[in-house]
Amino acid sequence: MKKITLLIISLFTIFLLNGCTSKAQTDVIDSNSKDISELLKTLIQKEKEINELNKKLELCKEQKTKK
Repeated sequence: MKKITLLIISLFTIFLLNGCTSKAQTDVIDSNSKDISELLKTLIQKEKEINELNKKLELCKEQKTKK
């Protein structure tokens, strides 16, 4: 009887720890995905800002060459 109880407790513990490990891995993967998504949004915004500044710079160059 003691062996069966010990076996059941051992199996329960193994499944519990395995579930916790899987949950932790999933949380890390989700966190990394969110970080990458935020970085991509920031990159796109900065690219737009750079394009706007390049347009302004070109306009300034055109105005100087006309004078």
